[in-house]
Amino acid sequence: MRRDDSPRESRERSLRLGDRRAASETIGFVLAFALVTASVGVVYTTGIGGLEDAREDEQLTNAVRAFEVLADNVADVSRQGAPSRATELKLNGATIGFGDPVRFTVQVNHTDSDANDTFVATTRPLVYDDESGAVVYSGGATFRVDDGAAVMRVEPGLVVDDRRSLVPLLVTYPQGDSGGIGGDSTVLVVAHRQPSGSAGEFDTGLDDPGEARVNLTVESPRAGAWGRYFEDEGMTAIDGDASDGAVTYQFHTERLVVPETVVEFEVTR
Repeated sequence: MRRDDSPRESRERSLRLGDRRAASETIGFVLAFALVTASVGVVYTTGIGGLEDAREDEQLTNAVRAFEVLADNVADVSRQGAPSRATELKLNGATIGFGDPVRFTVQVNHTDSDANDTFVATTRPLVYDDESGAVVYSGGATFRVDDGAAVMRVEPGLVVDDRRSLVPLLVTYPQGDSGGIGGDSTVLVVAHRQPSGSAGEFDTGLDDPGEARVNLTVESPRAGAWGRYFEDEGMTAIDGDASDGAVTYQFHTERLVVPETVVEFEVTR
């Protein structure tokens, strides 16, 4: 038979139970607070990093848009005969300057004779360089470069056809000192048309298509992107491995026209 607790024993048992409940609530509060603090820290760290990545990506995207406008302006100079065109670029901490020379070589061989021609052009690319990537204008094409991988955003305007083909050679170079300009200011890039003309033409004089074999070689840090563009144009890879900084692609045509345009870039604050 269970003996009832005395009033004193009941009070002591109640106090012990209260102490255990208080200790449990305190431990629970500490654990909950630690979890919330850790979660806030993780969200803050990843959130700030994500916002920073998004900001840098948007900045590079804006630079690509500006270079697309630049490409249109240079097209006015190189194709429409405008004497000059100006484009504004916001640096936002980036640097704009000129990259290493890029070389284009066009070799044309008559398949039924010893007749052949070679056309060569070397250009200095205009480069917007930022910590998050780069935007490059080279040979009439615009590239976006992320983590060393280049994607062509504006095409250079080759025409590949078995009857008549066009391979324009656009040569750009800096006016005066080719050192880069950095900072947060806005710069003005002015494209000035220089005396130029046709690099040459090649006509087989035959009715059957495919009698002229054309090899187009590009030596560039963005050779892989050039190769993908040539493939999209229906050209055949002769040396499509861009690991050595050069690719060569081939096509056949009856008549080839190779216009050459020279543009001088003036970059000022």
